[in-house]
Amino acid sequence: MMKIGRYRFWMSLTSFILIFLTSLIALYAYFQIQEDHGIIISSGEFDVEILASFDGVIVNLESEYYDHDKQKLIVNMFDENADNYVGKLKIDIKVEPVIAARLRVKIKQETELIRYYIDQNPENPIPPLKEAVYHSDQGYPYYPFSPLRFDPTFTIKQNDDGFMYYDQIIPKSSETIIPVIEYGDPYTIRVNSVLYEECYMYIDIDLDIVQANRFSEVWGISDTFYID
Repeated sequence: MMKIGRYRFWMSLTSFILIFLTSLIALYAYFQIQEDHGIIISSGEFDVEILASFDGVIVNLESEYYDHDKQKLIVNMFDENADNYVGKLKIDIKVEPVIAARLRVKIKQETELIRYYIDQNPENPIPPLKEAVYHSDQGYPYYPFSPLRFDPTFTIKQNDDGFMYYDQIIPKSSETIIPVIEYGDPYTIRVNSVLYEECYMYIDIDLDIVQANRFSEVWGISDTFYID
C-alpha cells in the first residue's frame, strides 16, 4: 500500500507540473501575441489596427510610450538615443475589410517644449516652463504643418477638412498594411550653462474607413473626388 501511495503521489505531482508548464507556455505565447499587436480601433463596421513603432518595436496600450490620460503616442523630438526618438518612428495602418474599402486619415499632434533652469536660488526656484511648439507647412513629403514625413508609398488626395485621403481602393478579404509615416525630423533644443530644454510630440490618429462605393455619401464629398 505504501508503494502504491507513493506512486500515486509522484504521478499526481508529475501531472501537476506538466499542466503548470503547459499553462505557462500558453500564457507566454498569449502575451507574445499581444505584444506584437498595435492599437486596435473600430471605425464604423471595420476594425483597424494602428501599427506605430520605434525601430520596429510596436507600441500598444501597455507601452510606456502611450499616454493613457491623453490617449496619445509619446514621441521624443530631441534625443536621438531615446527609444521613442522621432527619427525611429514609423506609422502603418493594418486593415482586412470584408468588402472593398476606402480610407482617410488625420494625424493630430501637439508638440511641447519644456525648459528647465539650472543653479537656481533654492528659496525662489523657477518651475519648469512649458510652451507649445508650432510647425510651419513644409509641403510634401511632410504632413501639413508637421515635421513628420509621409511614407512615399502613401499616395493621397487632400481636402479642406484636414483628412488625407488614401487614393487606392483597399481590396476585400485581404490583410493590407498601409505605410503612412516613415519618420520625422527632430526639434533643435537649447542646452547651456543657464538652462536646458526637452521637447515631446503627442500624436493621436483619426481615421475613417468606408465601403468603397459609398465614400461620397458617407463623407459628403464629390463622387468624382478621386478622379478630379
